Amino acid sequence: MTTPMPEIPVDQANPLLSETPARIITALLETPAGQRLALTIRTPSTTLTVLLGSQDAKTWAQLLTNAAAQMSQSGLIVANGHMQAGG
Repeated sequence: MTTPMPEIPVDQANPLLSETPARIITALLETPAGQRLALTIRTPSTTLTVLLGSQDAKTWAQLLTNAAAQMSQSGLIVANGHMQAGG
């Protein structure tokens, strides 16, 4: 019998997702579609870059702010399977 896992948006069995140093780098870029925020996350095994429009960048910033506000003093996000509105 398997135990149901809480709804966490990562594959907890993936060894590449263990704690590791990471850097977030941002830059403003002028593109044919207009100005974009390039957001790059670099880890020892992965580099991910996304180009965000102004509203998307604000939405991502709010989501990060809300998640950081829910963090316990130990630095762990309290995963309860529910998103909290507001911030």
